[in-house]
Amino acid sequence: MRIRRFISGLLVVAVVGAIGWGAAYGIREGRKGTTFAALFEASVGLYPGSDVQILGVPVGKVTSVTPAGEHVKVSMMLDPGQSAAADTEAVIVAPTLVSDRFVQLTEPYVDGPELRDGTVIEETAVPVEIDDLYASLTETGKQLGPEGANQNGALSRFLEVIAANLDGQGADINQVIREGADASATLADVDQDFFATVSNLDTFNKTLLEHDDGVEDANRRFAQVTEYLADDRDDLASAVGNLGEALALLESFIEDNRGVMRTSVENLHGPTQVLVDQNESLQEAVATIPQVLQKFVNAYDPGSNTLVGRTNLNELSVWSGDGLTGQTSEDAPPVLLPGVGEEQ
Repeated sequence: MRIRRFISGLLVVAVVGAIGWGAAYGIREGRKGTTFAALFEASVGLYPGSDVQILGVPVGKVTSVTPAGEHVKVSMMLDPGQSAAADTEAVIVAPTLVSDRFVQLTEPYVDGPELRDGTVIEETAVPVEIDDLYASLTETGKQLGPEGANQNGALSRFLEVIAANLDGQGADINQVIREGADASATLADVDQDFFATVSNLDTFNKTLLEHDDGVEDANRRFAQVTEYLADDRDDLASAVGNLGEALALLESFIEDNRGVMRTSVENLHGPTQVLVDQNESLQEAVATIPQVLQKFVNAYDPGSNTLVGRTNLNELSVWSGDGLTGQTSEDAPPVLLPGVGEEQ
């Protein structure tokens, strides 16, 4: 009887445990995080269980590390409730030389598309291995050593010249560095204007590119002018020399005749003032003289070598007699020609 009760109790405990485990498994599976993978060139120091971080905060774990041809496929899973941007990249980070490494996702999720299950990230990066660094330093030393650039002592002489030139120049170098820092600070203060200038230069370059034919033609013409000047450089040099001598003579003449020139300029004031006062008359003369000359040309008869025209005799100052006998009154003007029946 007791054995039967004991067995019944065990069965009840087993059933309750199975139900609890199933519920926990179902909840865990229902809250499963995003699974994805990344292809790296190498995965030294990365193992299943290594952290997956975003902005330095752990958000998941590495689930497996497997070879995939020339790459290593690292499978990962984010914790439930965690997400990353769909365009994120993956980087293996080595905090120190000997510690375990972790995968850093570069783009946290803010809005837009999220990283989905099954995504394979191909944009990845790995840290430089210490062995590769040592090999690079060794190769650099070999290239700069007796078997490379310093085979004939050229590098040693170069360093000696540099050392000699820099000897005693510490203060000047320090000043150059300080002024460079000040210049950088100044550029930082006017960064908007600086980038606007760069943008304007870019626009100018695009304009030149759009008018490439015109720029090429201008350069060609400039080259022709330069070539012409180069061919005649002796004559040009002589002309410039003569011009210099002429300017020297002119300067000497002005210096020697400064007083006379001042008097001449002062004496010109009267005639020039007359021209200014007679400005309207001069304008009228300039306007009418061409017409008079044209009429004179039209009146000339080259066949008879005479001038042909009509004359208003009443306006001639040719008087017959005393010019007064034909007056109709004392106030009337003199008669220029005698009347009919008058004595000549």
